[in-house]
Amino acid sequence: MLFQSIYKKVVFCLILLVSGSIYAETYYLSPNGNDNASGTSASEAWQTISKLNSLDLSPGTIILFEGGQIFNGSVYLSPSDANDPLNTTTISSYGTGRAIINSGAAYGLYAYNTQGIVISNLVFSGSGMNSNTGNGILFYADAPGDKKFNNVNIRNVEVYGYGKNGIVISSNNGNTGFKNVVIDSTHVHHIRTNGITTSGYTSQTHVGWAHENITIKNTEADNIPGFSDPDTHKGSGIIMGQVNNGLIERCVAHHTGADNTHCGGPGGIWAWDCNDLTIQHCESYLNKSGTGCDGLGFDFDGGMTNSTMQYNYSHDNDGAGYLLGQYDNARPWSNNIIRFNISENDGRTNGGGITLFKGINTVMNGAKIYNNTVYITPSSLNNAIGAFTITDWHKGIAGTEVYNNIFQTTGGVALVDVPAGYDAYFAGNLYWSSGTDFKIYYQGPTYTNLADWRTATGNEQVGSTATGIAANPAFNGAGNGIIIFPNPTEQLNAYKLSTGSPATDAGLDIASLFGISRGSRDFFSNAIYDGSIADIGAHDATLSTGIAAATGGNSISVYPNPVKSGNPIIIKATQFPYSAELISITGARVWSEQKIESQEYQVPTYNLAAGVYILSVKDKNSLLKLNKIVIN
Repeated sequence: MLFQSIYKKVVFCLILLVSGSIYAETYYLSPNGNDNASGTSASEAWQTISKLNSLDLSPGTIILFEGGQIFNGSVYLSPSDANDPLNTTTISSYGTGRAIINSGAAYGLYAYNTQGIVISNLVFSGSGMNSNTGNGILFYADAPGDKKFNNVNIRNVEVYGYGKNGIVISSNNGNTGFKNVVIDSTHVHHIRTNGITTSGYTSQTHVGWAHENITIKNTEADNIPGFSDPDTHKGSGIIMGQVNNGLIERCVAHHTGADNTHCGGPGGIWAWDCNDLTIQHCESYLNKSGTGCDGLGFDFDGGMTNSTMQYNYSHDNDGAGYLLGQYDNARPWSNNIIRFNISENDGRTNGGGITLFKGINTVMNGAKIYNNTVYITPSSLNNAIGAFTITDWHKGIAGTEVYNNIFQTTGGVALVDVPAGYDAYFAGNLYWSSGTDFKIYYQGPTYTNLADWRTATGNEQVGSTATGIAANPAFNGAGNGIIIFPNPTEQLNAYKLSTGSPATDAGLDIASLFGISRGSRDFFSNAIYDGSIADIGAHDATLSTGIAAATGGNSISVYPNPVKSGNPIIIKATQFPYSAELISITGARVWSEQKIESQEYQVPTYNLAAGVYILSVKDKNSLLKLNKIVIN
């Protein structure tokens, strides 16, 4: 047995000497290892990154660094390493904790024209953002033929102390790039230039995208100050560019851009030149513009098409909470949706809660902005602040539709500011200038009430029907929003509608009126009905809360909601008698009970079709409470 073991090691060493390659096995690295060992067990570990870089890694190989230990150097993966998307090569840690790749002034890991790679449970540490000159993790492709390098997974990784970027997915040769990339549960911080970026070749006439199916989720990017650069902005958290079918989900960006000097960028979480991209359930706060401009929370910038921004929470940013922009000479910008987001006190130095701009020699058409909630107070550093604003830069922004949003301001901040030469169509929104007079700037004049604005401009009018409300939305905790991360954004307690809010059931049916789907959830992840009964703002109060009202001393509740057809709806009250009826969405009464002499009653649903119904309940004083009920 001893002879066989020695024989195997000798053969293994001969193979390494001849080919410079290693088989698809598991190999270990430890500071106490030996580069002349086999590397195939913890007791036979290699010692250095240099040893690893000297060999070609076959597809399926697993490389494990000893957890909690420091390894000096940079990992380099060439086209001869891995390169099989169906048989992934993994680089990770073993033992206790995560291994630290201490790359000093150089890059942490560079993968060039290769694919099928998993990087997990590692820490990449540079010498510091002001002394390091590299990227933390860089995947770069420039192969000819519009090749898509497939299957890259970066998870549970920390990256900090780099002078360029934290994590980069990049290419610059036609539509060559990467596809099926996932960055998950990663923390990028104390980076000088940008946190996480994807980029590729583009021009105004370019067709296609460099990357496909890119996901960034459960990830934090923070303390990314940027620096002075007269040519471009520096200091963003998460940027996705040149991607077809992308997702940024449950991420957070904060404390970015403080040392930027360029006007145009940076920002917390944003995208450019992408198609079919979704940014959702993210938080972005305390992002700065430096001495430049922007410092935005979220942004769909130049060349964005068919993309959605939803369920996000932006607050206390220098720039706009939600920026929709089209930089100079970008590809056409069209058909983008911003819905069920919340903005609190954004626009501290420029922009507002929701802001649009357009650069020269561009097309910008088709922003659909609905069911968002914007709360904004004055800022001494931004005289042009407003809940909804369009920047007076280059005219030609077309097709901007603004429905069922809540705009609340204080201290004389404008509710809407649209300069002369620009327009947008508003319908079904709620406006509230708390403590001050109603103020809308629109195409020159200032309007001090909703009726005059409606008459003069045709806004807040659908056909012959007047729409829109000027009233206190009765928020729960307006202006008291806090940092939610690391908790999910839907755990925000502020900006829910209180009982009796005029925003409840007051929204427009944008599906039937304008052909726009509301989606299936509100900001707080409550199920909503995409139909004729809608609330205004990011909270769908009626469907989410059920009946829980004190009417004449009688507290009434209804559950479950939604309910499966055939199962009963339960009505429970602290007093009786009371009456109830169930009405279909078409107005037909499908069930009623005139006197229920019980504190708990079951509404039958066994013969009812799936859909949305209205349950009305009266207490003994004939006080009425309505509730949407979904039967599925």
